[in-house]
Amino acid sequence: MISKTIFVPLLFVFCAACSTTRPFKISDGKKIPNSIAEIRRLNINGSKQFLTIRGVDLAKPSLLWLHGGPGGVAMPLYMHHSAALEEQFVVVYWDQRGSGKSYSSRIPPASMTLDQFISDTHELTSWLRKHLHQDRVFLVGHSWGGFLGLHVISRYPTDYAALVAVSPITDGPRSEQVSYDFALHQAQQRQDTAGLATLTRIRPPVKGLYQGGFDATLQERNLVQKYGGSYHQDLGGTIYRILWRSKEYNLFDYLKNKKIYRLNWPMNHAIWPTIDLKRQIPAVNVPVYFCLGRYDNHVPATVVADYCAFLQAPIKEVIWFEGSAHHLCFEEPQKFHALVMEKLLGVKPPDTVQASGKK
Repeated sequence: MISKTIFVPLLFVFCAACSTTRPFKISDGKKIPNSIAEIRRLNINGSKQFLTIRGVDLAKPSLLWLHGGPGGVAMPLYMHHSAALEEQFVVVYWDQRGSGKSYSSRIPPASMTLDQFISDTHELTSWLRKHLHQDRVFLVGHSWGGFLGLHVISRYPTDYAALVAVSPITDGPRSEQVSYDFALHQAQQRQDTAGLATLTRIRPPVKGLYQGGFDATLQERNLVQKYGGSYHQDLGGTIYRILWRSKEYNLFDYLKNKKIYRLNWPMNHAIWPTIDLKRQIPAVNVPVYFCLGRYDNHVPATVVADYCAFLQAPIKEVIWFEGSAHHLCFEEPQKFHALVMEKLLGVKPPDTVQASGKK
């Protein structure tokens, strides 16, 4: 039997060794020339932050993923489901300040503000433009990342070629009320007495917030998920397999989750009641493609669609995903890849082109 004094160091070494990213290779096992597969740690505005850069060809356009949250360790899911995009882009997967591998107990809580995240994104974009020799960067943002992306392109439009906003947050108080009403209606229809009791106890939100704080928000979100408003498809087992098999993230990264949420929650709590993009960002000078899941009641798609109709932009389009809720980039990844390639590059994905040529 392995003693604790030996097991703990071995576990540490094993977990640390898991933090790598596989190279792109040709059939003989050699690295594909001009490809990139690396994990970087950068000092961004005084905070050490991690990114994984992957692409078959460094000459391809760069695409920066802005993950949801704020907070959490979800980047392995984006990396898994976006692998096809690495054929046509140099994809940059970034753990934002206080999330994933970028979490540190040394991060000052006072630095966790929207303006700081906008500045971090701009600082990283400037580095990417120089490092990857690109004039402009494509942005893809999911949920909080879409909200952040809209702020970034509004403030720094010349840095970005386009934004794909996936289920973005556009109105905190209205979204929360619609989400709560959805959960209440579903609980009533399904005669879910436990769900009704929970919703009655936490009570409707006031200006987007529940009196019970984080715990009440989590209980409401769990009911929305139970009723198919967060994931429309059952991906539970798949998600855990992806997280476990990730080469870029290890057990210690996942064990930080509670600390990550504690660091990010005050910012989320402060920002949510103030979000009203109709008032804050009525227009942008960058093309924006909104991807919305038909069943999304986590950040209700009806609220987002209303903002989309209001926004002024040089190019603006709403694309509905009929088999998804809030996480459409995981639920319908092939459609999402095809859309990104078509809208951003004007080309069909390779497999679609090949299939169309068959008789």
